[in-house]
Amino acid sequence: MFVIVHSGQTGVERGAHRAAVNAGLPIDGFMPFDKRDELGPIPADVAQALKPYAERGPRPAVRANVNLASGVMLVVPDAKKPEKFTAMSAVLQSIRTARVHSLICDSTTNLEDVARWARHLAEITDPTRIVVTGPRETRWPEGLIVARRLVAALAHATDS
Repeated sequence: MFVIVHSGQTGVERGAHRAAVNAGLPIDGFMPFDKRDELGPIPADVAQALKPYAERGPRPAVRANVNLASGVMLVVPDAKKPEKFTAMSAVLQSIRTARVHSLICDSTTNLEDVARWARHLAEITDPTRIVVTGPRETRWPEGLIVARRLVAALAHATDS
């Protein structure tokens, strides 16, 4: 079983949340202590699936999520240049520090590659907790749509 993990931020994470809800996948993770994203309060339907993280600020929650993950799917506009967007270098550093499996995706990522990666994670961890993160909506509005498509591929991987 795959558990989608995120911190409740807009964009990629909110798209992952919506896709997980639609697919019936469990959701978990830490959100910022103040329960806010860059636009204001995290919507109640999103916040109810998450726990406030004791340290303040958005990055500690993401780091905490990476630390409990089986793998991290980093969704960015260009998978060849993930560090180009604000905060992605910090996410990549968290991935390296935690030594978790990762997959860097963009809108051209092959969905079967996503499913294969997820199935591999499921062979080594149960439950399989996959952090889905990337730029916020104010930085990359299309990220929400790309994340929805990729998480739908994860949901399909559970059926295969």
